[in-house]
Amino acid sequence: MRFGTVRLALAIAMFAIASGCSGFSFSVGTEVEPHIEISSEKVPRHWKLEVKGTGFTHTHNVSSHLRRADGSEFPVLPILTDERGDFTHTIDTMILELGSHELWVVDDRSGRMSNHVQFDVAFDYPAGSRDSRRDP
Repeated sequence: MRFGTVRLALAIAMFAIASGCSGFSFSVGTEVEPHIEISSEKVPRHWKLEVKGTGFTHTHNVSSHLRRADGSEFPVLPILTDERGDFTHTIDTMILELGSHELWVVDDRSGRMSNHVQFDVAFDYPAGSRDSRRDP
């Protein structure tokens, strides 16, 4: 537990005692860490990659960071979370070059960062998909 969290909990408890609040309860719970997951670790170019995020501040913006295969980063993309602190987002791989990309999200309100995920944009389509057929 961080020192600032303990001080805040003590300050609230002392205020409650000084105010004569009866039945007041306060608990310091563990915070859910922001987490993202992607629909696939390998995705063909011209497909869509689904991103799901959980554990962020509810109804606030988060900043999505996407690092290209060459190491440069796309401009940060703001995404609004829902009332549970979750979001979904679709990345269109048509704008991405082939290779390995890295994605992470930062909660704009708390400053907490999600895990980093990597995915590869490939030229080939998965076997058996309708896009893998070569129609004239």
